[in-house]
Amino acid sequence: MPNAQPGRSRTKKLLIAGPKPPPIGGSPLTVQAMLDEFPHYPNLKVALINTSPALDVRQKMTGFNFEKVWRTVAIVPQLLVEAPGSDAVVVFANPLFAITLAPLLLFLAKLFRTPFYLKPVGTGIDLYVKALKKPWRSYLMGVLRACDGILAQSRLLKEDLGKMDCPNVHYLPGCRPLAPLTGQRPENPDELRVIFLAHITRLKGPLLVLEALQEVAKTCAKKVSCHFYGPIHDEVHADFVSQMQATPNAKYCGVAEAGTGTQLISNYDVLVLPTYFDTEGHPGVLIEAMHAGVPVITTHIRTIDDLVTDGENGLLIPLKDSHALAEAIKRLALDPDLLKRLGAANKRKGAEFTAEAVTAKLLEIVFPGVAFERR
Repeated sequence: MPNAQPGRSRTKKLLIAGPKPPPIGGSPLTVQAMLDEFPHYPNLKVALINTSPALDVRQKMTGFNFEKVWRTVAIVPQLLVEAPGSDAVVVFANPLFAITLAPLLLFLAKLFRTPFYLKPVGTGIDLYVKALKKPWRSYLMGVLRACDGILAQSRLLKEDLGKMDCPNVHYLPGCRPLAPLTGQRPENPDELRVIFLAHITRLKGPLLVLEALQEVAKTCAKKVSCHFYGPIHDEVHADFVSQMQATPNAKYCGVAEAGTGTQLISNYDVLVLPTYFDTEGHPGVLIEAMHAGVPVITTHIRTIDDLVTDGENGLLIPLKDSHALAEAIKRLALDPDLLKRLGAANKRKGAEFTAEAVTAKLLEIVFPGVAFERR
């Protein structure tokens, strides 16, 4: 595309196919953050094909169901209408979507000579490809290489796909809006206030948090309390309720309203997320903790290194290790100077993951050579 001066380029139309809230989750909140940011660009027009599932997020979402079939059928005619007048298409896709529907959408985009960019949900598409049998692996890699670009959420995914002879990969991190904070964090030197804010599923580690809190209550001289927020999924409901009843320094507080994460986290001293979800991307809650200036305790898993450096803006612990989690919580409870230093560093790190910064980077990738003016 020819170079253009700020404010002088013709209006570009970007077509997004991705999920909006509800449900509350990583990709829907990322899509919403970008949709809220796009209006700041007067020479950009955006259309959305909403691919958000209608199912209750607490239920198991894998496997076959008619709701998925209906969503698939509904996306195609919408793309047929929107793609011909669009200058680029960005499709958010999980691995199953990438191997089933994305090839058809890619074909239609190419038919209309519209650049097509795939935004994998999470960071597990490389693992998914490697697990496929050879014919399917070759097929999916052919689809990925045919895209005008792959928008990888982590540097690790970009590197892995590059090693798999996929040269068209760009690093586009997760993001959240930089929301203004109201009020100051209440200080209580006699208590460490911890927050767990995520879908309450086994792989996100809430049971590990409860085990750690039980140990902390017995071995730490300082009071530690933890509030849990998030929808409780069916597969962990009974165990979570049982463990919660055995943990007097823990409380379940319901589901936080979408978009309030940063403000909510700012009322606490530390956020914990001992996830062992093997395709974890950039958890939005860690980015919200950055924007709130709150340090985090999380696990050393795949893509977390993009967000957290151990001892610099948070603490990293081994997977599935409630004792290590308890020790990390006690360390911050008993060292207020370390707590403040990690929180300040986390806030500085957050500048890289604002919706403004990431949306600007997206436009640079999708519309190379076009200068957009942001107002």
